[in-house]
Amino acid sequence: MSSTLEWMIFQRIFGYGTTRGQKLLERFGSPERLLAAYVPQMEPGEPFTKTELSKLSERSRYEQWAERTLERCWKLGCQVLTPDSPQYPARLRNIYSFPAVLYVLGELGEIDEQPAIAVVGTRKCTDYGRRAAEEFSWELARRGVIIVSGLALGIDSISQEAALKAGGRTIAVLGNGIDTVYPAQHRPLHRAILERGGAVVSEYPPQEGAQPFFFPLRNRIISGLSLGTLVVEGTRHSGSLITAGHAVTQNRDVFAVPGSIYSPQSAGPNWLIGQGALPVSSWEEILAQYPWLTFSEPKEQPPLQISFDNPTPSVYNGQKGASSRPQKQKKACGSEAPKGGKTEAPSYLTENQRRIFELLGEEPVSADRIVEQTGLPVPVVLANLTQLEIFGLVRTHPGRRFSR
Repeated sequence: MSSTLEWMIFQRIFGYGTTRGQKLLERFGSPERLLAAYVPQMEPGEPFTKTELSKLSERSRYEQWAERTLERCWKLGCQVLTPDSPQYPARLRNIYSFPAVLYVLGELGEIDEQPAIAVVGTRKCTDYGRRAAEEFSWELARRGVIIVSGLALGIDSISQEAALKAGGRTIAVLGNGIDTVYPAQHRPLHRAILERGGAVVSEYPPQEGAQPFFFPLRNRIISGLSLGTLVVEGTRHSGSLITAGHAVTQNRDVFAVPGSIYSPQSAGPNWLIGQGALPVSSWEEILAQYPWLTFSEPKEQPPLQISFDNPTPSVYNGQKGASSRPQKQKKACGSEAPKGGKTEAPSYLTENQRRIFELLGEEPVSADRIVEQTGLPVPVVLANLTQLEIFGLVRTHPGRRFSR
């Protein structure tokens, strides 16, 4: 078993959740063997690139960084989990490109033995989306389901606030360093999550600032911790569809709240339903997918009084079709990730997804041509094309042709 320091060094040198890092781990079996494979004066090629050799030659510098980071985590009260740690969630061990290091504030608890559902959606939610997120999260949390989301503006934070007010637990997955709350206005929510027995997790160490490409990467952790992902609202190219794409890749369930064909914010969930996601109009339909699990019997109680800055409308009050939210209090909406360019070939793609993606250009090509060039079976190509389309990386054209 590799040490925590070796996992941290591996992550620092080969990146967060990258296909490259995954391939090297599969080849060497562990960070310990991988790092030991480097010898001075190695030539670029197999197994390491020129950039990787340069970083490996500075291993002592990365060791010093890892030691400082561990000390900082100790002061923060932050756990540092690796795939060798007993507390590392088995659900994450089984996903493609699992986090090499997971920083945890609070308690994950027996996450692998507990039902967990990811609830995600747009930052620019409508009243319909707000109400649906509140109702689903409130009712699921009352029955012992852990709500997993991203602490973002809009649907994410609405669902997590509802879970807390229902007396339940929620896990927030960050797209930045574990010691930073982004957006800053969610500090009270962050604090409440920890006070109520939940957890805040990130694969990014303390002092790692938010980057645009961190957020699509962290979405694989949101879906990976969960049995299924519920998409409430989002446009056709919403980031919530990236989470759904990860769920599909991970063989997890995808649920979608259907909406009006005239609402841009329902375009994403409606499209997912067309791709095979399960349409749900009630929390009961989600629980029905897991008949082998035991859920808590909810007690009739009013919402817990938890104070949040910039409060969202009042949580679903348990009466179907009723809501007590003040009309003038709107959930602030804005940009989750700092502005920046879109990564052309996301590092979170699986090997097959990357092979197919790299074959595509602006001119549409047929599925048969992709099968011929990759050598992959037809069902595998079609399944991966669907996943790439959910990610928003591939466009479908008439005649079963595809382009970027």
